[in-house]
Amino acid sequence: MQNIVINESYLRKLQATYAELVDDIDRIYGKIYPYGALPESKVDFTKPFTLHLGGAGFSEAVALVERIDSTRAGLAERFKSARGELNTLEFGIKFLLADSEATEELGTLSAEQFEYFMPQSGGS
Repeated sequence: MQNIVINESYLRKLQATYAELVDDIDRIYGKIYPYGALPESKVDFTKPFTLHLGGAGFSEAVALVERIDSTRAGLAERFKSARGELNTLEFGIKFLLADSEATEELGTLSAEQFEYFMPQSGGS
C-alpha cells in the first residue's frame, strides 16, 4: 500500500496544474475554429452554429441538428463549469498555503510573544 503525502510541494504542484487547466480553457473557450474546407465553415462551440442537412421538411435532419446543438450546448456548459471549479480549487490551495505560512510563523513565537496574542482575562 502506498501512502498519500500532501505537503507544500504537492499542493504547489496541484495549484500550478489547476491554473494551467484554467488557462487552457480560456485559450479555447469562445474561440472560432475552422471545421471544413469552405471559408465560411467555422464554429464557436459556445454558440449555436448553422448546419444544413437535407432539404426542407427532412424531419430526421432537423432532429439530428437539434441533438448536435444540444450536445454542443452541454459541452460548452461543462467547460464553463469546469473552469469555475478549477479556479475555485486553485484559489483554495493558494489560500491554504498562505494560511499555513501564517500559522507556521505563529509556531515560532516565544512564550512572551504568544502571550501577547492571548486575551487577557479580567479579575483578581
